[in-house]
Amino acid sequence: MKKVLITGNTGYLGRFLVEEMESDYQLFFSNSKENNLLENDLSALEEVELDFIFHCAVKTAAGGYCQQHPGEQFITNQKMNNNILEFWQKHQSQAKFVTFGSSCSYNDNAVKSEENYLEGTPETGYEVYGMIKRMLLVGLRAFETEYGMKYSFFIPSTLYGENYDFHDRHFIYDLIKKICLAKHKGQEPVVLWGTGDQRRELIYVRDAVRVILNKICQEERMINLSTGLDYSIKDYARAICDLVDYDFNKITFDTTKFVGAKEKKIYNDKIKDESFTDLKDGLRKTVDFYLQTHM
Repeated sequence: MKKVLITGNTGYLGRFLVEEMESDYQLFFSNSKENNLLENDLSALEEVELDFIFHCAVKTAAGGYCQQHPGEQFITNQKMNNNILEFWQKHQSQAKFVTFGSSCSYNDNAVKSEENYLEGTPETGYEVYGMIKRMLLVGLRAFETEYGMKYSFFIPSTLYGENYDFHDRHFIYDLIKKICLAKHKGQEPVVLWGTGDQRRELIYVRDAVRVILNKICQEERMINLSTGLDYSIKDYARAICDLVDYDFNKITFDTTKFVGAKEKKIYNDKIKDESFTDLKDGLRKTVDFYLQTHM
């Protein structure tokens, strides 16, 4: 049975990786309570001969964190990234290193395909986070050159699905919360940021995990993790309104608020052979989870 370390196993992606992998792999974990990566406390794992390191640990949040705490975000993430790379170099150089970038690293105006990941300035408003993820890729390439590291670097669009953290303020969860509270608790009006014409892309979390596990033994180093389909915020809001029987026309839009890039579609040429959950089905599962656990 292959041995795998997952950092950030209590995070959203980490939890679904654990669920999918626990029956077929021997798993080890690093989080704030066990083998703390931020404190560089990985000594208990030094003698374990790992086959893979899945580095999912990251300090970020939607809803203004990136803009309000860029220094904290930089220090915390650089520490974790440096610590796990040093751990690999000193103790686990036989392990394949699997980790994750961000669509925020792409320039606002770039064609968002893998070869353009380091081009220009990262997405407006997310320059620090985007650069942190770029630096992680630069580190992987440096380790490949000097130490022969084998790695996979996945760049996901926004993950969504059931079993998410209610403190997560990514746009789709914010839409679901606001519309459900308006429908079931009378908390109106529903106010969404921007014009609603800004476009975003989602990938259902279980699809993302399946693709990751399908690709980790291949030689491809960088892979955009996306469906290749994007929709406007209005489209997502209408779909949620349909699911909960709420009048979309009651929604108002605040054009004074920061909304980031106008569109964030990333190209998925390297995984076009994969199948993806239909958006309506994925949203239904996500909305049902919210209603069952929060209403």
